[in-house]
Amino acid sequence: MNAAAKILTVVLLTFAAPALAQTRTASLLVEAETGRVLFSENAAEKRYPASLTKMMTLYLVFDALEKGEIRMDQLFTVSKKAAGMPRSRMGLKENSTISVENLIFAMISRSANDAAVVVAEGLAGSEAQFADKMTRTARELGMKNTRFKNASGLHNRDQVTTAQDMAILSKALIRHFPKYYKLFSVRGFRYGRRYYGNHNLVARFYKGGDGLKTGYVDAAGYHVVGSAVRDGKRLIGVVMGRNSVRERDRHIFKLLDTGFAALKNKTAPVNTLEDAPLFAPAREQTADESEKQYRDRRIQARKLSESLDAIASLEQSLQTKEDGNVVKNAIIDWGRKRP
Repeated sequence: MNAAAKILTVVLLTFAAPALAQTRTASLLVEAETGRVLFSENAAEKRYPASLTKMMTLYLVFDALEKGEIRMDQLFTVSKKAAGMPRSRMGLKENSTISVENLIFAMISRSANDAAVVVAEGLAGSEAQFADKMTRTARELGMKNTRFKNASGLHNRDQVTTAQDMAILSKALIRHFPKYYKLFSVRGFRYGRRYYGNHNLVARFYKGGDGLKTGYVDAAGYHVVGSAVRDGKRLIGVVMGRNSVRERDRHIFKLLDTGFAALKNKTAPVNTLEDAPLFAPAREQTADESEKQYRDRRIQARKLSESLDAIASLEQSLQTKEDGNVVKNAIIDWGRKRP
């Protein structure tokens, strides 16, 4: 390890030192394009994901939108279970309806548990069936140490992930759904008479930041996954298990700052886990095969797989009637980061 790399290691370990005694902490910083690990701390150890779970819920919503299975203005019905979900929540009422667009922003900005359950039931018939699909999708993406039991991230002892797997999911959201990934950069949105600001300060305030998600439950601590682009280079940072919102946000900002400084100064990456990059190499394409064609093939393959799933059909799960008072289109506050 050269001198510059040693300095980077000392800086990051010094910053992380107060949290190392707590086994629930984990951190990871990855260069998105190459998969190089710039910093890692317990990144392969299992943690409770909390509301980072909603990143996979959103992945499946984006997938359904891209396939044309649902529309942004389509209305989903709020069940008794969804209406009874604890905080963080939108306060949705049983038997009311809410559009897919509003559900997306409710999960991104408010991290709403009731919205996550509405999505799960609307797409799969039940939250349990949706969670099974979430786990299968995680395996397809290479998230080997992740298992989902619900769509919201409410604590479940059997629902686990790692910082590595969250970085893989982040890369998949960015690469597979560039159109919908931009929604993570929203500053906030209005629903009814209330305004909900985005919890993720990386998306709201960090230079070059455009996503992704925060999370918290008592058993897990405070999490954040953030991504930012500077000088054409994208970094993905994962911070898990911190003691407070302030500690979590300071850690992710420092992590990203140090990583961008290392890239700018062309110092060697600090990889404390393995020599191989985190992400598998991008699939090689022939000269006449575009990324869109690759996505189309991927969608066709997944449709074939999903046709075998014994889940309620979309038509059966969406027996709703439009109400003149229903707001289908989210009132979005992009701030200065509008994509």
